[in-house]
Amino acid sequence: MNNEFQRFTLENGVRLLVTPCAHLHRVEMVCYVGVGSRYETAPQAGLSHFLEHMMFRGNDRFASGPLIEQAFEAVGGSVNAATDAETTSYFASVHPGCVEDGIQLFADLLQTPHFEGLETERSIVLEEAMSDFNEHGDDICPDNLMGRMMWDAHPLALPVIGFPETIRTFQRDDLVGWYQRYYTPDNLVICVAGPVDVQQVFKAVAHSWADWQGQCQVNFQPFSPQALPTRSPRSHWVKDSDSQVAIQLAWRTDGRHSPTSLGLRALRQVLGDGGACRLMLSLREDSGLTYSVDASLEEYADCGTFSIDLSTDPDNLVAVVEVLLKEAHQVQQPVGTDELQRVVQRVQYRLDFSRDNVEDLASRYGWGELTGCMRTLADEARSWQGVDAAQVLDAAQTCLRPERMYFVCVGPWRTKDRERVEQLLAEYVQQGCE
Repeated sequence: MNNEFQRFTLENGVRLLVTPCAHLHRVEMVCYVGVGSRYETAPQAGLSHFLEHMMFRGNDRFASGPLIEQAFEAVGGSVNAATDAETTSYFASVHPGCVEDGIQLFADLLQTPHFEGLETERSIVLEEAMSDFNEHGDDICPDNLMGRMMWDAHPLALPVIGFPETIRTFQRDDLVGWYQRYYTPDNLVICVAGPVDVQQVFKAVAHSWADWQGQCQVNFQPFSPQALPTRSPRSHWVKDSDSQVAIQLAWRTDGRHSPTSLGLRALRQVLGDGGACRLMLSLREDSGLTYSVDASLEEYADCGTFSIDLSTDPDNLVAVVEVLLKEAHQVQQPVGTDELQRVVQRVQYRLDFSRDNVEDLASRYGWGELTGCMRTLADEARSWQGVDAAQVLDAAQTCLRPERMYFVCVGPWRTKDRERVEQLLAEYVQQGCE
C-alpha cells in the first residue's frame, strides 16, 4: 500500500499527486506535460523547447513575463521550466500559506498563454542554442554529436533545443498547434509536495483546472534498434580551439522498463558517482589524467544511453581512452561484494535524504506518474536492498557491449592520436564480437 502520496484524477483527465510533509517548511509544485523533442520531426526540432519559453510571454491574467515572475515571487519563490526528450516540466517553490495562489498561477500559466513577443523570445532561444557552436559554426556539444550518431534518423537524434535553422522558422501558428495538440488535461500531471492539507490542495486544483478541456493527439515514434549497424566502431571527431579535448564514451541501452534498468543504475554508481568510484580512482587519483569524470544514465520509454564524460589535456587523449576501455572491459566481470554494498548503502542514505527535499519528492512522483515508471521511495529502497552482483553483471553484459559503443571527441586533437584511438576502438569492438 502506498503511503507516500495521494492520487486524484479530475473528470477531464488532469492527474494530481499530493505528498504531505508536515515537518517541512516549503511547498514544491511541478506540472509535467507529456511532450518533448522525440515527438518532433526534423523540421520541428526545438519546437517543444521554444513553446516552453513562450508560455512565459503573458497570459489572460498577467500580460508579460516579468508580471508572471513577480506573481510567483509574491507567493514565495521563482518559477522555472525544463524540456527534455519526453517531458516538459514547470515548477516553483511556494510558501505553505500560499498554496492555493500557487495552484492558480500555474493554471493561468498553462491554460491561457498569449504567445506574444515571438521575435524577442526567438532571439533569446537562438542565443541559448548558439552556445553549442564554435566560431566556425561547428556543433561542439558532445551530447548533440552523440545523439545524431547513436539514434540516426530517429527523433531522439534531434537536440532538445533544436537547430538555429529550425528555430528561425517557427511561427505563432506552429506554437498554437503544438500547444493544442499536447497541452491537454489528459497529458498533464500536477504534483504538490510539502506541509499541505491534501483536501485543500485537491479542492484548489479542481477549482482551477476542472474546466480545462482538450484531448492529446500523441505522435510517438518507437525506437527500432535493428535499424542500426552493430559490428564496427562508431566515432565522431570535431576540431575546436579549446585548451582541452572533451570525450564522451556511450552505449545504447534498453530503457527504463527493461530488466537491465536497476543493474545499470547500480553500475552507474560503481563507475561514475562520487570521489571513490572506479573512474575517479583510475583517471584522477591513480593517473592524474583528468580533474573530473562522470557516468550518467538516460532512460527513455524504450531505449536509453549509458555515457561517460570528461575533459583532458590533448596530450592525455590516448592514455584516457586506454583507461576507459580497460574499465569497460572490467565491468564485464562481477562486482565485488564490498563494493556493491557500499553503493547500496550510499543510495539508501540518499533515498532517506529525499524525504527532506520537496523538489526531489515532487519530481520523483510527478515524472513517475507521467511516464508510467513510478518508483516510490519504499519501492526503490526494496529494489536496492535486493540488487546483487548477478543483476549488475547482466546489465553490463547486455548493454555495455562493444557493438553498442559510440565515441565522441571535441577539441584540439592531433591526427596521430585520432588514428591510435580509432585503432583501439576497432580492436575493442572486434574482440567483443568474436
